[in-house]
Amino acid sequence: MGKRSDIKYIRFILLYSAIIFNCISTFSSDSTSYSGYYNFIYQDFLGLNDEYETPYYVFKGKDVYTPVMILDGGIHGDEIASYMACDSIVKYIRVTEGTLIVIPRTNIKACNINQRQVNFDFNHAFPGDITSDLYEYRLAYEFMWLVDSVKPDLIINLHEARTKWTPSARYDSEKAYGQIIISCIQPFEDLMMRSISRMNSRIYREDFKFNPHYYSIRENSSLDNFVLKFGIKSYTVETWRGFALEDRIKLQLIAALSFMEELGIKYEYPQITF
Repeated sequence: MGKRSDIKYIRFILLYSAIIFNCISTFSSDSTSYSGYYNFIYQDFLGLNDEYETPYYVFKGKDVYTPVMILDGGIHGDEIASYMACDSIVKYIRVTEGTLIVIPRTNIKACNINQRQVNFDFNHAFPGDITSDLYEYRLAYEFMWLVDSVKPDLIINLHEARTKWTPSARYDSEKAYGQIIISCIQPFEDLMMRSISRMNSRIYREDFKFNPHYYSIRENSSLDNFVLKFGIKSYTVETWRGFALEDRIKLQLIAALSFMEELGIKYEYPQITF
């Protein structure tokens, strides 16, 4: 991704060498009873001191730090369930093996005003430009730099769509639909298909279930840049906005947690029920 300033480089080193701290309010040994439990968490920022200063959170198992997954929400600021699901994971997850990095409100300025975008669609500003006058391009560069630095095994992007998937949509590679998992790779990878089977086994309503979907490659999209420039597996979760917000959040959570499990991250999290 090119050279960074000394300050940014030092900040990255500190992120991964700082003393781990625990901030525990209450935690019950009963796996269904949690309240604000944080374990082995670092907090840092994309765009420190810039207008888009964006917090993210790093959870590590006590002894085993791999595999590594990045989970992001709020790339579009009006896709509320995406960042609310991330908020819930940040608040209640306990990672016991592996590393989870969560960016709840990736486009924090758009999230703050509940709009899809501010100047430009952030999801199409990749791979970014740190010298751009538009913050979306600087943020995209920062995000790509984080990915390149961490080199995660998987990146999951949480989104929402206004149109619901139907069987005929499987042949439409130019549009995103609700209740799909998007890949820009065909044939679909085993990790993706196993994850979809896992999440659908937890979903009792047929219309809530997720479907695999191929979305043709777009050179400026976040997902495609993660895959093509870094060779990192990345998938996009889309829930349908026609469902109640509470259900959409649960569906986002089920999807994210299922990917974690298939990747091999071990964790504790309250049971999700509809």
